Amino acid sequence: MNRFGKRALFITAIVTFVVTSAIWIGVGAAGYHLLFRDPPGFEVTVDQPESVELGDRFSLTIRVANPTGKPIRLGSIDAYDDLLDGFEVLSTDPKPDSKQRLLGFTSYYFKESIPPSGDFTFRLDLRAKEAGDWGGDIDCCTPGGNFVTHYTEIGVIDPALEADQIETSGNAPPSPHDASRK
Repeated sequence: MNRFGKRALFITAIVTFVVTSAIWIGVGAAGYHLLFRDPPGFEVTVDQPESVELGDRFSLTIRVANPTGKPIRLGSIDAYDDLLDGFEVLSTDPKPDSKQRLLGFTSYYFKESIPPSGDFTFRLDLRAKEAGDWGGDIDCCTPGGNFVTHYTEIGVIDPALEADQIETSGNAPPSPHDASRK
């Protein structure tokens, strides 16, 4: 290998090392930011029934409170499909600036500034469309990506199935006409 080839190989090795190091530093900084960032200061409460019957209409209300002494911006409220799949969203109040369903959750975007000691309330009006236990995260996020997560679970009961299970399991109350009771 001539002198020019050795020099090119050396420069290539240095550039590769610098670029690779920069990428790993960036990945590490992003990971650190995701794992150790400060939460936004929101306090999140969710109000919903523990269980509903198939076909019932009800509200799931999300309250985002700001207990800090400075305004906090709310960028979105994200509801995971594991929670919403058993329900039809009939309406929201207030109406979000935009809505997007992507990668297993629905994001409702807002441009809200929550004042100190203030709060923001978001209501989803739902109809139970499928029996089962539906649970998932609700994330309340700042525009910068900091968020507070609240896990919510709602059971949907199918009264027709419940009646069938009682009759077939022998747990039905005895009939006064049952000959075995005499």
